[in-house]
Amino acid sequence: METEQTINIQANIGEGIYSIRDIANILSLPYHKVIRVMNGFWREYSFGEKRDRAVNFWTLIEFYTYYKLRELGVRPYTIKKAHTAIAKHLHTPYPFAQNIIHTDGKSVWYDLLEVLINADGTNQINIAPIIKPFLDRVEFNSNNVAERYYPLKGSTNIVVDPKYQFGQPVIAGTRLKAELINDYVKAGENISFICKIYNLNDQQVKDAVTYYHKLSA
Repeated sequence: METEQTINIQANIGEGIYSIRDIANILSLPYHKVIRVMNGFWREYSFGEKRDRAVNFWTLIEFYTYYKLRELGVRPYTIKKAHTAIAKHLHTPYPFAQNIIHTDGKSVWYDLLEVLINADGTNQINIAPIIKPFLDRVEFNSNNVAERYYPLKGSTNIVVDPKYQFGQPVIAGTRLKAELINDYVKAGENISFICKIYNLNDQQVKDAVTYYHKLSA
């Protein structure tokens, strides 16, 4: 993918660090599919070598956007072409990490000043939304850039936020890694005791366990 700016991706504090395994776990994707898409689409957006490559938070969200578009029927070539076009037009290496993407299941459109523009290079305009935004687990900031991701469906108790614990899943509103809470439960600690010492509620603890149970299922 080419943009009008040089892409210089590296590990920076506050941007999160996600290995291929992390991407697969957080987004509930098969490991081999993440490797394939990394090699064919986001290699230049990663840092590190071979299977030790990692990405930042915005590339993690771009993976999520890519797979949501695929679920809705959009072809890989169309997605890649759209990414290139939007990146060039908006001068950003992370167009899919913004709350501007729409699709009808065939084409990809992006919202620019409340007007939808076809990202196939034609710049065709559509004045009405095609579908509502579909990145339902992503929280965006006031600039419409991805800020947090909630990996557990139907819950906001577990959050991926690049500002905390290098972007690993934490209990929302705290700096506590969800993995730590899950480890306590696995070791046999009583949930009420964990809630008391960490000032959590039952559901926060249960959701941490649910998240890691999902990974091992």
